[in-house]
Amino acid sequence: MQSIRKSLAVIIAFGSVTFFLGMLGLWHYSPSLAAEAEASNVYLPLVMRNFPPPPTVFGAHVADFTDPTLIQLAKDGRVSWVRIAAFDWSKIEPDPPVNGQHTYDWSSVPEASLLNIATNHMYAIAVVLNTPTWAQKYEGVTCGPPAQEALNDYAAFMQAVVQKYGDSPYNIRYWELGNEPDVDPSLVPPDLGFGCWGDDEDPYYGGGYYADMLKVVYPAIKAMDPDAQVLNGGLLLDCDPADPDCTPDSHKLPAKFLEGILRNGGGDYLDIVNFHGYPYFSGGLIWDETHPGWDQRGGVVLGKAAFLRDVMQQYGVDKPLLDTEGALLCPEWNPTECSPPVAAYEEAKADYVVWLYTRSLANDFMGSVWYTLDGGGWRNGGLIEGTSNPTSAYDAYKFITAELNEVQYTGQPSGLDPALRGYIFRKPDDTSVWVVWAVDNAEHELALPGGYTQIYDELGNPLSVTTDTLSVKHPRYIEVP
Repeated sequence: MQSIRKSLAVIIAFGSVTFFLGMLGLWHYSPSLAAEAEASNVYLPLVMRNFPPPPTVFGAHVADFTDPTLIQLAKDGRVSWVRIAAFDWSKIEPDPPVNGQHTYDWSSVPEASLLNIATNHMYAIAVVLNTPTWAQKYEGVTCGPPAQEALNDYAAFMQAVVQKYGDSPYNIRYWELGNEPDVDPSLVPPDLGFGCWGDDEDPYYGGGYYADMLKVVYPAIKAMDPDAQVLNGGLLLDCDPADPDCTPDSHKLPAKFLEGILRNGGGDYLDIVNFHGYPYFSGGLIWDETHPGWDQRGGVVLGKAAFLRDVMQQYGVDKPLLDTEGALLCPEWNPTECSPPVAAYEEAKADYVVWLYTRSLANDFMGSVWYTLDGGGWRNGGLIEGTSNPTSAYDAYKFITAELNEVQYTGQPSGLDPALRGYIFRKPDDTSVWVVWAVDNAEHELALPGGYTQIYDELGNPLSVTTDTLSVKHPRYIEVP
């Protein structure tokens, strides 16, 4: 390691060392490298630490990232973000510190997966889960928060994690503290994998206490790595409190969690606001815009994003949004609609890949993470069965990551049929791409833009059209010079 560091220090400095942090997201501060550089009076070209280019909007969650076929499929699909449940505090530090000395057991950390993410030029979103028995605020609730007197221990743990895994060769920069914390512990098993920081006796559902945690842990993380980015655990957001479908009143309370964070000053200790949004497939339709509880704001993804931005604006906070879980789910009440694999569901899932990422780009999301890349997903929502059998949704993902790579959103086509959705993007070569689809699973006519050169279906297959109109049901890409 010493020789590697010395080989990196190849540029001679004049005078004292200055480190420029966070340049385009490619420069990364390391205390150990900083101390060595200061001693030898050199500049370190930290970009040489092999960070990938700035992340795109395209991400996926994995349970494991060691299978060579899966890794190649992720590379072929241009996956930029890879979310993984990487750190379980209850396993890493099962025993309390002795005389202020912490002892960590790193054997549960999926180091091979984390290394593969880094070496394949992707960004890990590392989810940190669970509280050891000795540190729990609520006895027996592993998925719940640490006790007030254990927050400094949590901060020490996170500092140790960032020191070990934020540096080369893992280079983790994005840290998600918990998972769906806006759930009351009484609603889930105590070790299910939710965040379960919710408090149904608090008008802000425990968000204020989450802010208390951030105030202790965030500075500890930043002290170890100023470039680290801290995400709240992805918010489940049961329903929009202003929506008539949000009943009973107890269902309105979880949506106050972010407000609880912000009103307690947590916005200064958070870099990215993170949420989850899943539509479901039923009756041949994708229930996103019409999802009960979010339909009045634009649906289960855009409606949640609008709600979160409204809450942030109320408190004078402006943070980027990242959707770290999304997919088209098989309905719990009628799983036969899509399992075993049903053609209509698999086709709709491929369609929804286009819905999700097109709108994520158009609505300025930092990223959207499909849940999951591997293993078939939750309620059949995965892109790949096992680690090597791509679905048509994967084919749609692979094409959209290529077709809408490095594009800029420029607006929507005018005069669309009310059942059609359309978005226009500008490519780096100044050509445009129209992306259009129908939300009602029916055919609708679209007047084609003049001079278009190519039309593709949702899987990237070229289509031949001999008229000046196009019948649209499933997503279509239209390239225009």
